[in-house]
Amino acid sequence: MLGGRVLADYLAQRTHALVAETVQTVWQRVPFYRSLPEEAIRTDVTAIVRRNLEVFIATVRARRVPTDDEMAPIRESARRRAEELVPLADVLLAYHLGTERWWAEITELADTGDTEELAWVGAWLQIHLRAATSAVLAGYGSVRPGPGQDDAERRALFVALTSGADAAAAAERAGVRLARMYWVVALHVAPHPDEQSADVDVIVAERRKVRRLQRELDGVGRDDAVSLVDSGGGGALIPVFEAEPGPADWPESVQYATLRRNLADLERGIGAGVLSAVCAAEPAGIPEAYTLAREVLRVARCHGRTTGVVRLADLALEYQLTRPSAATDPLARLLDPLDGRAGLSETLECYLDSAGDRSATAAALHVHPNTVVYRLRKVAELTGLEPTAVSGAVVLTAAVAARRGRAVDPVRGD
Repeated sequence: MLGGRVLADYLAQRTHALVAETVQTVWQRVPFYRSLPEEAIRTDVTAIVRRNLEVFIATVRARRVPTDDEMAPIRESARRRAEELVPLADVLLAYHLGTERWWAEITELADTGDTEELAWVGAWLQIHLRAATSAVLAGYGSVRPGPGQDDAERRALFVALTSGADAAAAAERAGVRLARMYWVVALHVAPHPDEQSADVDVIVAERRKVRRLQRELDGVGRDDAVSLVDSGGGGALIPVFEAEPGPADWPESVQYATLRRNLADLERGIGAGVLSAVCAAEPAGIPEAYTLAREVLRVARCHGRTTGVVRLADLALEYQLTRPSAATDPLARLLDPLDGRAGLSETLECYLDSAGDRSATAAALHVHPNTVVYRLRKVAELTGLEPTAVSGAVVLTAAVAARRGRAVDPVRGD
C-alpha cells in the first residue's frame, strides 16, 4: 500500500542514489549544465538537488506544502545561477527533469491498487514543483542586470579613495563610514583550472571565481571593505579594525598577522592562486599607497612570486634594484652574453634566488649538482662576473633585477 509515510521512508532510504541519478539526468539532458565546472556539478548542483528532494520527502510525510524557509536555499541557489549567467530556462528544465525522475521512481513502487494514493502523490509533486518554480523565479528576479546599485556605489567609493577624489561624498552615497586607516591591497589572481578547461564555459568559470573573491574579501573586511576586482585581480581597501601602538603593518602587528592569514585563505576560498601586496594608509594617503602596493605586486611577480602576501619591507632590495635609472639598461645588458645559451640564465637566476645553494638549485632545475657548477662557470666566463663570489653575486643580482624589471609592464604588472 502506497501511503505518505511509506513513500517518504522509501525515498529517504533512496536519497543518495536518487540524487546521483537526478544529477546525471540533468547533466545529460541540459546542454548548459555540461559546460559548468565539474566542481559546480559535484557540489552546488548536487547539494541543491538533495535539498529539493529532502523538502519533498518532508512535505509528503507531513502532507503539507513547503514553507518559505524550506524553499530559501532554492531561491539562493537560483540567485547564484543567475549571477553565473545560467539561462533561466535551463534551470527550470533541470527542476522539471528532477520531478520526472522522482515520479518514475514512485510509479515503480506503486501497486495496482494504489491508484488513489498515486493520484494524490502526483498532485503533491505538482504542488512541490510549483513551489520550486516560484523560488527559482524569485531568485532570478533578485538579480538585476549587471552589478547592483550598492555594488556600483562601493566601486565608485574605491575609485574615489584610490584617485584622491571626494571620498566623503562617495562614502555617503555608498552608505559606508570611512575608517581611520585602511589596508591597501593590490591583488593578482591566477586562472582557476576551470577557466582553462575546454569543457567548461569560460565566462561562467570567471564569474564564479570573481563572486567567490568578492565574498572572501567582504569576509576579511567584515562587510566594510570596498574593492574593484575582476577575474585577474584588482584592488581592495580593508579597514584596520583594532588600534595598536606603532605602524599597523609592522611584522609583529596583531592586525597585520590577522590580515596576512585571512588574505592567504583567499586562495583556498576561490580555488586559484592569489598574490597580495599590502600597505597601510589613512584615507588621504590611499592614492599613493595603492600605487606603491601595485608596484610591489609587480616586483613580486617579476621575481617569481605567485602566491602569498608581501609588503615593501619584504622586497625592499628587489624594489630598489628595479627602479628606473641611468644604470638600469647597462645592468640588464650585463646578462646579454647568456642569451641563447641553454639553461645559463635560468640556472643563474635560480642560484641567486636560492641564496647560493647549489644543491637547492640542482633540485629546482632537476639537474645534477655538477651541471649547476658547470653552468655557473660558463656564466663567469661569459659575463666576467663570478656568481659564487660575493662581489660578482651582488652585481649579477642587480643585473637580474634590472632585466626582470623591464620584463613586466609597469602599469598592469603582467
